[in-house]
Amino acid sequence: MALVIPLVPFEKYIIAHAIFCVIGFLGFLPLGALLARYTRTYTPSWFTAHWICQLALAGPTIIIGVALGIHAVNLSESGPINDTHKKWGIAIFVLYIVQVGVGLTVHYVKPRLWALGRGRRPAQNYFHAAFGLLIIVFAMYQVRTGFRTEWPLQTGRGSVGNGANGFWYFWIIFLIVLYVAGLGFLFRQFRLEREARRESALKDTPELKPIENGNEAQQTA
Repeated sequence: MALVIPLVPFEKYIIAHAIFCVIGFLGFLPLGALLARYTRTYTPSWFTAHWICQLALAGPTIIIGVALGIHAVNLSESGPINDTHKKWGIAIFVLYIVQVGVGLTVHYVKPRLWALGRGRRPAQNYFHAAFGLLIIVFAMYQVRTGFRTEWPLQTGRGSVGNGANGFWYFWIIFLIVLYVAGLGFLFRQFRLEREARRESALKDTPELKPIENGNEAQQTA
């Protein structure tokens, strides 16, 4: 019969840290991105769902996860930021905070023409989307270093079973497939934005008036 060694306190905190960070970074953040990708052309409520996932749910979850990790390091006395996992962890957490700031800027500080519905989508919007995806990719790597490298290194218990590795591969592929499929909605999104710009331009152009049958516009000059 194999000897089972009970978890010591710092190991319990490591497990709790992993659970919260996985839920925050690979659960709520991808969910928020997918909701934006799939629903933004069908309902104006997409942004509400997006920020709830990215900030209201992911934010506290990630903060708790990071705090648990720091406490585990303190309990184990393994030293601060002295390996790849810890360095990446701090970096990704800072990037997440920056991304929240970028998202708030994109939503509340808009170029004048875009705010009026006439200009093209500003570069900051594309940056926000790409930056968010990059953080999720970094988190995918970080989770893997956590259960493949950091856990054995800090606990001496050996590597986590293949079940975790298999689920990691499944979840990453699942998220990628869902997001790539959602890119198909970009055609509808861009078409709706073009139509909105045309309607806005017609409303703001005084020399164009609709003719009696309402089928087309004519110039009065």
